[in-house]
Amino acid sequence: MSIGSLKNLALSDNGFVFDPTTGNTFIFNETALTIVRCLIQEKSKEEIIRSMLAEYEVAAEELERDYSDTMIHLKELGLYQ
Repeated sequence: MSIGSLKNLALSDNGFVFDPTTGNTFIFNETALTIVRCLIQEKSKEEIIRSMLAEYEVAAEELERDYSDTMIHLKELGLYQ
């Protein structure tokens, strides 16, 4: 999978995301923003889930679902291949 498009994104702490390549803007929730930041750091799915489990009080199954939903959304937006 390619993270090339993700590396170009401008991310703000409040969830505002700007793609300078296309001029598109997006609003991501905290979970999606954390996942994108981890993907930019080239962390694996397992590393992302493990680090988020340590940071948030949430069930692993919920994070797995959030991760999958975020990946689908990123692909639909053309930000991740």
